[in-house]
Amino acid sequence: MPTFLITVSMLTFLFMTNKVFLLLDLVLNKKAPLGDTVILYLSLIPFVLSLTIPMSMMVATLLAFGRLSSDMEVTAFKSSGIHLFHLIAPVLVFGAVMTIAMLYFNDKILPAANYTFKQTHFKIVQKQANVAIRERVFIDQFEGYQFYIDHLNSDGLFSQVKVFNHWSPQAPIQTTLAKTGSLETNAKKYQMLFHLDDGVMSWDNTNYQTYNRLYFQRYTIHLKLENQLAHIDDIKKDFEEMTLKEISTEIESTKDDGRKRSLRNEFQKRISLPFACIILIWFCAPLGLLMKSKGFIGFTLGLAMIFVYYMMFTVGQILSERGVVNPIIGSWWPNLFLMLVGAFIYYLTVSEHSAIRNLMGFWSKKIA
Repeated sequence: MPTFLITVSMLTFLFMTNKVFLLLDLVLNKKAPLGDTVILYLSLIPFVLSLTIPMSMMVATLLAFGRLSSDMEVTAFKSSGIHLFHLIAPVLVFGAVMTIAMLYFNDKILPAANYTFKQTHFKIVQKQANVAIRERVFIDQFEGYQFYIDHLNSDGLFSQVKVFNHWSPQAPIQTTLAKTGSLETNAKKYQMLFHLDDGVMSWDNTNYQTYNRLYFQRYTIHLKLENQLAHIDDIKKDFEEMTLKEISTEIESTKDDGRKRSLRNEFQKRISLPFACIILIWFCAPLGLLMKSKGFIGFTLGLAMIFVYYMMFTVGQILSERGVVNPIIGSWWPNLFLMLVGAFIYYLTVSEHSAIRNLMGFWSKKIA
């Protein structure tokens, strides 16, 4: 248990450290309210915990059983007639408890935190827009765009608006000129929209050595806070703020095949990740006994296993999101694969084939 708690704390701290600097930039440079910024930061922690808790189960199990094996305590248990499964069973029970807890966490707490994040982010953006929108100054508080408004009318409309932005980091600057503009607050969808009316968009095409112009009647820009806060916001979608029951209802009601696939994918992901708690224990306990890895070696092996698991999980998510595989397969195949591999490793550990003993003896000498 102490190893698990230390690992959870350390991994969560590492995941959240870079967010501290991004949110400090909001307070110091973007003049965002400190209270709202703290709420924004705290609302990110449940999302990070949904990842770091299964990770920590893997690392802690490897360290604990690797130490038991390397200190010859497993040999003492065997000579006392105690089967190896009796060592693993209590940890599996703990994994089952954590699985149930994480199911509740992913169903209730995580979507509530996501919704709080969205509300707070919108509140900050709205305040930033109200403060930043001024006439005859360059406005650069929003990601990817720089605005210049010649005149603010009494009716709330803007006259002679100029917008500068890049389509991509390598692309030339794009200039947009509009006769009028307006700012819209969509409280229902938590969006800030900057509408441009009766204008022209122009840019250089360096590949074909041409100068392009596009005339429009209305062009809408979705405002986001500048820099990396926008990347934090990218983890949010509307269905990630729903409970599992709400997702099920939405799956039944939606007619959009793409959205239905995303909803099914989210539903299976919310369930499969909690079950990783018990599956990773089943995989790592016999692996730790077999590898006899402890200390730094065990921790490094745990991080490697984390990378492998989440790489498998990410591949499954991508394939299911693209419709290549069923969302059930995409979300559950890493758990199924590691469960089968764990059963095989458990068999090797219990049977103690001479070839396995020789291989592990060679491994121990290499890492000693």
